[in-house]
Amino acid sequence: MCASVRIGFQGKASDARVLKELLSPWEISFTSPDHADIMIVCDCEQAIVDKAIIVPHDGSDFIDLLRKQRLKLGLAFNELIEVAVSRQTTLTLSTERLYEYEKNASPMAEENSSAEFVLNGDLLLLKVDVVKEYKRIVNPVFDGKSAVLYRFLTSLPIRYDVAPKKIRDFVMKGKRDERTFNYCDKLPLDALRFIVAKAVERLSGKKLHRRMWKGKTSCYIVTHDVDTRQGLTRASSIKKLEEKYDIESAWYVRTKHYSLDSGTIKDLANHGEVGVHGAQHSGNLVGLPNQKLYQLLYEAKQLLGKISDSPVKGFRSPLLQHNSTIFEQLKKADYSYDTSVPTWEPKHPQTMSPFGIGTVFPLVLSNLVEIPVSTVQDHQLLYVLGFAPKDLQAEWLSEMALIKDLNGCCVFLSHPEYKLFDEHNSVVYEELLNEIKTTRNAWLTTPNQLVHDFERTDD
Repeated sequence: MCASVRIGFQGKASDARVLKELLSPWEISFTSPDHADIMIVCDCEQAIVDKAIIVPHDGSDFIDLLRKQRLKLGLAFNELIEVAVSRQTTLTLSTERLYEYEKNASPMAEENSSAEFVLNGDLLLLKVDVVKEYKRIVNPVFDGKSAVLYRFLTSLPIRYDVAPKKIRDFVMKGKRDERTFNYCDKLPLDALRFIVAKAVERLSGKKLHRRMWKGKTSCYIVTHDVDTRQGLTRASSIKKLEEKYDIESAWYVRTKHYSLDSGTIKDLANHGEVGVHGAQHSGNLVGLPNQKLYQLLYEAKQLLGKISDSPVKGFRSPLLQHNSTIFEQLKKADYSYDTSVPTWEPKHPQTMSPFGIGTVFPLVLSNLVEIPVSTVQDHQLLYVLGFAPKDLQAEWLSEMALIKDLNGCCVFLSHPEYKLFDEHNSVVYEELLNEIKTTRNAWLTTPNQLVHDFERTDD
């Protein structure tokens, strides 16, 4: 294998962390400027070394750099750009602004790489402020802003799920059209990754190698949220079916809403893992004060660990709630990972609108490993968009193919009490398991095993 490219940074430490995150799917080493093959520069006030990728911004130092290079600056706003990542896949990114460059007298003579970047000698100028775009995509996950209807329903003195499911499904009903599932449009964070990676390849003259998943090119994780006693009753038979295909799975259970049979929980933890799904599937975790939230998370973790007789490391929030407070208190309560943020959902409960983090790779949020739910969960497909189980299977297979092409992490989320697991639909789920098991060069794992490997290889 070729030696990895050595990259140095010039700019704020926070900007360097963003760029390291964006480049995390590739085998790259990060070093001091003195030992770097190329630099990525976010601050143009200092001297720029021989080879550098310049991240554009609105500062006077960047404008001075363009003036020295005899370049004119143009801006386009809310521009949609395409990023080709393979022969099969082109991701799209709607940028807040796109930076364009021209020679003062005439268009540049140097090679221009579509909407991604423009080359000028040993200086490569990105057309996208990838740091600012990253923060624009990720910050709403930390903010955890909730829709007015969500805040009202979760503020009531009774749990939201006391309402009949038909009423809840009616409230969540979404529109289904051809534009809904162009999944290549739902991965803006990964589009940013490939913009930076392609710039590194172009300037260094080296082909970047992807990080492997335990020696495999992609990763598959099967997970379930157990919301009801009926779901827990069904769980054992589903687990046996998964074990038939030698697939370990993760089960997230409530700790205080229904009786947790020790035998069943231990069975789920065996050849797999169990994690916390809240105490009573509360929809107001995003509004709890720090100490109360910490106490809830800590007690749930301890109780489930005692019942399962195994260490509990993971959390999935009810309704996939998320904000910086939850991440911070999970870390404080000694959870290893969270898997509550969707890659994309057509109508996320907390926002009551399309929402997602836009990546199919794990990342670090508030010092906690986040494993995004990278395929659209069964509830969204079955009850928000009205898919039949067979249509759900077809959509998941399509998303699987895309995630595999990106060498990403394919995370499935299903609920054992939903109609995908009705007796007459069991063949649909078994066909999916067979597709997962027979996928070539894929690591079939659990979130806890993934995090162990992620932390071990993280730079």
